[in-house]
Amino acid sequence: MRKITAYFVVLFSLTSVYGQLSSSNLPIFVINTKGQTIVDEPKILAEMQVIYNGEGKINNLSDKNFHYNSFVGIEYRGSSSQSFPKKPYSIELRNSKGENNPLALCGLPQDSDWILFASYNEKSLMHNVLSMSLARQIGMNGSRTKYVEVIVNGQYDGVYVLMEKIKVDKNRVNIANLKQEDIAGDELTGGYIIKIDKATGTNYGSFFSDFTNVYGSKVQYFYHLPKTINTTQKEYIRNYVKKFETAVYGKDYKDDLIGYKQYVDLPSFAKMFIINEVSRNIDGYRISSYFYKDKDSKGGKLVASPPWDYDISYGNADYCQGNRFDLWAYKFNDICSTDYWQVPGFWSKMVSDPAFVAELKTFYFKERETGGVFDYDRILKEINEYQVELKDAYKRNFVRWPILGVYVWPGPQPVPNTWEGEINELTLWLRLRLQWLDANMPTEFVLTANELPEEQIKVTAFPNPFVDKLQVNIISQNIQDVEISFSDALGKAVLYKKVKLIVGENTISFDEIPNVNQYLFMKVKTKDGDVDLKKVLRVR
Repeated sequence: MRKITAYFVVLFSLTSVYGQLSSSNLPIFVINTKGQTIVDEPKILAEMQVIYNGEGKINNLSDKNFHYNSFVGIEYRGSSSQSFPKKPYSIELRNSKGENNPLALCGLPQDSDWILFASYNEKSLMHNVLSMSLARQIGMNGSRTKYVEVIVNGQYDGVYVLMEKIKVDKNRVNIANLKQEDIAGDELTGGYIIKIDKATGTNYGSFFSDFTNVYGSKVQYFYHLPKTINTTQKEYIRNYVKKFETAVYGKDYKDDLIGYKQYVDLPSFAKMFIINEVSRNIDGYRISSYFYKDKDSKGGKLVASPPWDYDISYGNADYCQGNRFDLWAYKFNDICSTDYWQVPGFWSKMVSDPAFVAELKTFYFKERETGGVFDYDRILKEINEYQVELKDAYKRNFVRWPILGVYVWPGPQPVPNTWEGEINELTLWLRLRLQWLDANMPTEFVLTANELPEEQIKVTAFPNPFVDKLQVNIISQNIQDVEISFSDALGKAVLYKKVKLIVGENTISFDEIPNVNQYLFMKVKTKDGDVDLKKVLRVR
């Protein structure tokens, strides 16, 4: 009787320590650092057991037939995400000698380098998983993902997302493996992975763009891979980016032969644009933005990929109007002009190219058809499948981290009190976003000042329809005063503003437009006369 009592005491102790986790439909990762403290670089050596009995099978904490039972190097990863109590991890599978120990972990393609994404400030637990899935479905090399539950040093850590790390590999970024001795000819031309990012991530050196954005900042590019990149190779990829930027900012940028398209894979840029805009990724284009280049003999153009870091997306931000479904992510600079990390100006230039816009529209609307990747009903079905997969694990996660209904930066207010509320918020936002994109995919091409005849201006307004804030973009050849006025359908003036334009691009924000649910007519008056715009629709 005493033995039976002791058994139940041990079982109760285990389930209490592990947050009531005794079995799961998700793989279970059990990590033991043997008293060492996990830090942000370098990785420490730990032991890891993975309990995974196959897809659709139940995994029990008491199982002894382990999917993986060996060592890992483990460290914290990420930038702002490291400030949260639930930490993200980078892990490297190793054998007893400390060497790489690749495995097809939980059914994903074989490798030794993995990420355990925490999804702390994104409470639906779905933003990265959904974004990577959508990206792969449209032909991008988004990271494959798998929901898992994690225990570290006897403490239940909650639901994590197992993700493939960005690296050069046939199963990940499938480009040439650039070696140190590759310093001439075709061998020098690939493969490279570079990124626009914060300096807190992987940093093997960087270079700045030669071109300044409208708001005075310069894009900083980081060499991401290979780790052993040498001076000759750095100079090559830096010069290649310079050629691209010189072409895209030049007067002949639309030309198919001598413009920017000779340097970039246009479909990949269109797909990156669409993934960032469907999710309205507040970090899109300006942070965690990756590009790769293979050898010239293998195509050799700059590819916008892989997509990365979508936790602060789908309306999950309370700064820079990140909760809005009706604004462009690529227009971030117009909303937050003082932010240190700005969207590169080449995106706006590309959107002013009819060839790029045609690529965007053709691809987007094809995938918006019934059964397409961006068919809302199909996406909703995918979200429901995630919800079923997490139906038990999410409860344990939010017992461990009781943050439902609690503000966590940078989530917008009000904060849903339930996990189901978080998912409902996601699905509603997505429906409104897709409807807005349907009506607002670029159709007019913004011109730059050096393309305009003397005294001429080019005016656009966005978003349209708008809810409470309208932005008017005016590109002017000269410094000049203009008058902007709005009138209703009967010609009654409802708003007037006089502004002084600088040479080039000017963005004027209107957040005081009367709360009317109707069409308005906008005029921009210069010394040479009126420029009539299309109707703009104010909706409540």
